[in-house]
Amino acid sequence: FLIVLAVAVAGFIIFNFAFPQHMASFAERVGNYDMALKYASLRYSYTGSTDDLARCFEDAILAGDDEAILEYGDEFFEKDDHVAVMVDLSFKRELDYSDLFGGSLASARYGAGDIEGAMELCGMLYAGSITASCPYTALAASVVSAADAEGAAQLLDVLQDLEPQSGGDILATLVEELAKLSS
Repeated sequence: FLIVLAVAVAGFIIFNFAFPQHMASFAERVGNYDMALKYASLRYSYTGSTDDLARCFEDAILAGDDEAILEYGDEFFEKDDHVAVMVDLSFKRELDYSDLFGGSLASARYGAGDIEGAMELCGMLYAGSITASCPYTALAASVVSAADAEGAAQLLDVLQDLEPQSGGDILATLVEELAKLSS
């Protein structure tokens, strides 16, 4: 019995290190995103692939780990092919990854006390429209939920200068809420 148990444990350990992407998938399916992040990170350390880095970033978001969001998000946006990876993920999963990744990283930067970096990221990802899920909206939600009058004033200055091609009603709501907070 002990031999069988030892072989099973050894097999499990080997599988963990040899195929971390499968263990990450399993952890994601059961909702353990902290564990999924660890396995995805191990996979990324093996491959260095931007796709694997995106998985780390997404698992960090799902785990709600701001420190990991900052680590993997900043590294992701520094990669030359990050736009192609976001577009590919957006088509595969029918979700705007520019909004998901940008909004999450902007909120994490704000939470770490870097509102300027958060606004810079939002500006970099701004594509002429304001949506309910765009990075500016995520950042505004973070500022409002923190009841940060100074941050609201800084973000308000930026938002008032935008002239979106679409989403003007959402922008007006954001400006209104930030103006209430900053006054």
